[in-house]
Amino acid sequence: MEVDTDRSEHQYEEEYVLLDLGSVSSQLQIPANAPYVLSGLDTTHPVLIINDKLKLNGKWDEAIGTCLIFKEGASSVIHEETGLSANA
Repeated sequence: MEVDTDRSEHQYEEEYVLLDLGSVSSQLQIPANAPYVLSGLDTTHPVLIINDKLKLNGKWDEAIGTCLIFKEGASSVIHEETGLSANA
């Protein structure tokens, strides 16, 4: 029996990160298509840089329960969050 090693080496696990910008979104004008860089997801304080001008320092909060994420004009998809989520 032949084992497909190429297939087993390239399996990926998806992780979702929820950024809660509610506390700053009313104070800032952030264009919907603004370029951004999200770094430090493996640290306790991730960083979000928007438009090379705005830098937000975040923190990890553990989500308890199920997170529901909806997008306007699209079919709904439910993702159960089992780990940590980033809040900027």
